[in-house]
Amino acid sequence: MTGSESSATRRRFLAASAAAAAVGLAGCGSDDQTRYGWNDVETPTRKGLTDAAMTTDGPYAVGESGLVLTRRGDEWQTVVQNGPDGSNNGLSGVDVTDDGRKLWICGSSGALGRYDVVAGELTDFTAPRQKTSSWTDVAVDGSGGSEQVYVVNSSGELLPGRWGGQRMNWAEVTKPTGGESAAAVDTAAGVVYVTDTGGGVYRHDENSGDGWTAAGVRGVDASLRDVAAVDGDLVDVAADDGSIYVYNGYNWLQLRAGEHPLHAVDRDRHRGLAVGNDGSAHAIQENNWQTESTPTTKTLQGCALGNESHSDVAVGNDGTILERFG
Repeated sequence: MTGSESSATRRRFLAASAAAAAVGLAGCGSDDQTRYGWNDVETPTRKGLTDAAMTTDGPYAVGESGLVLTRRGDEWQTVVQNGPDGSNNGLSGVDVTDDGRKLWICGSSGALGRYDVVAGELTDFTAPRQKTSSWTDVAVDGSGGSEQVYVVNSSGELLPGRWGGQRMNWAEVTKPTGGESAAAVDTAAGVVYVTDTGGGVYRHDENSGDGWTAAGVRGVDASLRDVAAVDGDLVDVAADDGSIYVYNGYNWLQLRAGEHPLHAVDRDRHRGLAVGNDGSAHAIQENNWQTESTPTTKTLQGCALGNESHSDVAVGNDGTILERFG
């Protein structure tokens, strides 16, 4: 990501200056059924949804059997049925270019693809460099047409690549976690962060060319499920002990968001979302993480901050989609 206050952070392309009002937001009904706060909306699937991202065309979600969904008008629709290579491999991660126009998706058996949200075209990059391990997450930096892509897998490997000249140029594979299964990856201002299931966070600065270094979290006894980098020195990590760990460039601060394990976090400089088991959701209010009520007890696996035109989104088990208005 670019690192400026208005540039893209994890799974979104535009930093909203404040929560948009319910009236006029995509996904808001014109009747009285839409309520302030989190709403459970109709979905075209009962398959599990694992991650979400905000694009220039609105929110997208990915999930089991290679599903890719988006909201169009007043409803969520399926835009990809069987994954990037048509093999029904489940998808686990999604991220979007800074301009919100190109969506990268990843998942089981090396599944990897690039979806043009404007043209509605999907390009298959499954098993780059013959890697068929399950990709657990993907992060994207830069605008469509020149984006840098990072994918991590269950073997602790990270594969970087850059789009250029109508093709992907894949670099060498590294193992930032030392072999521990990589859970999540994010990038901002040329700095890449990777978390693993053993409680480690690893940092690489593309600007300096330095190698991977252990960035924390010291003494944590939890699996770190997701990471959201706002810039090179402001990072939030969601953990399965219900905590959000915040890095300020010098130290880690543990914030106890709740009792339920967390699976996803999304941040910009002023706003944040985190979601997890039993429908748990937390949002930044007045610079503090606060628990919010949701209408579901389903486990929420992914979330994406909204913008001036679209509401915040959380997705999870059994096709659950929540939208946050107001």
